[in-house]
Amino acid sequence: MVGTAAITEDMLKRRWSANILRYLDKGVTDPAEIAKNEANLSASIMSQRLRTMLRFGLVARFPRPAPSKVVEFRLTPRGKKIHKMLNIIEKLDQLEQQLTFGGKPIEEDLGLPTASPAAVSPDKGKQAGVSPTARKMPPEFSTPSNASLHSMS
Repeated sequence: MVGTAAITEDMLKRRWSANILRYLDKGVTDPAEIAKNEANLSASIMSQRLRTMLRFGLVARFPRPAPSKVVEFRLTPRGKKIHKMLNIIEKLDQLEQQLTFGGKPIEEDLGLPTASPAAVSPDKGKQAGVSPTARKMPPEFSTPSNASLHSMS
């Protein structure tokens, strides 16, 4: 089964997924009703998104009794969990936008000191002949030398 993080990432990558989850969470269970509220959402995209959500176990199908041909979709507990995570990510995004005012960090607007990239010297802490990346990596993650590669064979 696919993990929650992978599903959340997939939902974020696919346009309309988060909106569809929001409608379902609000009780709008008929895909035609959702499409009516979203002018640019085509029936084929709606169908693709709902199939993906069904595959991930985020929604369940509920056909209406005959003679109706309408199928409703409702969030499952897993779908509610993913919806909650998407809302948290959206709130973080909104908070980040609030913290940036006029294209500059809020610390600047408040008169607080900020560490600008230009203030840090590029030569600070440099060791001769060692790249910054190699210096920061723990030994267990460093790449083996050619000599140690030959000794392994």
